[in-house]
Amino acid sequence: MPFAPSKRKPKRKGDGPINLSLTSLMDVFTIILVFLLMSYSSEGEILTADPRLKLPISTSAQSPKLKLSVQLTTDEVIVDGVKVTTVQEAMSGEDYLIKPVLAALEKNTERMKFIAKSNVALKFTGDIVIMGDEHIPFILIERVMYTCGQAGYGNISLAVASSDK
Repeated sequence: MPFAPSKRKPKRKGDGPINLSLTSLMDVFTIILVFLLMSYSSEGEILTADPRLKLPISTSAQSPKLKLSVQLTTDEVIVDGVKVTTVQEAMSGEDYLIKPVLAALEKNTERMKFIAKSNVALKFTGDIVIMGDEHIPFILIERVMYTCGQAGYGNISLAVASSDK
């Protein structure tokens, strides 16, 4: 026989209490926790819209990416969460350029380029998303898009609400 069992009998304890090693269990729980945290998908809402903003409905299935946002409510124009002008001021004038929006975008561009000097992984790409209320005039969206282009934001996305919600 290739394997000979041991001649010694295993020692058995009586009906006493069983001691568990909590160190091993804590290691297992820690590994599971780290695995779950690393594999957690943050596929939820990336864009935070103003509560007064009602996005138009679309059948688009493309997920949004985190970018600089311009929100167009029925009353005001908001760049990156800060009100920069009203819709009436943005619509007044013959020129398509909206100067307060341009100033806010240029300030953000300077900030991004300053950060890019320290962090090579982060660079200015010119990505921007426009979230417009479904009741605003299209000329306002045209003016904002023109202003974004003048500020160096050429990669413009328009945010819509999904029709399956």
